[in-house]
Amino acid sequence: MHDPQALAQAETHLIHVLEHSDPPRDASRFNVTAAAQEFHERTGSWDVRDAEPGTVEEILARHPAGG
Repeated sequence: MHDPQALAQAETHLIHVLEHSDPPRDASRFNVTAAAQEFHERTGSWDVRDAEPGTVEEILARHPAGG
C-alpha cells in the first residue's frame, strides 16, 4: 500500500543520514525516493530509522541521482 506520509518520513530520514554522515554528503546526489521505496519493498516497512546503518548505505549506494 502506498502511504505518501510514510514515504516522506523515510525520505526525510535518508536525507538526515546523508547530511549527518562523516563527511556530510549532498542529498541531491541520491534518489532518496527510490531508496525509500526499495527499503519498503525489501522490508515491508517505511521506518528507515530501525534499519541497520549498513543496509541504509547499501540502498543509498544503489540509487544515485539520475540513476
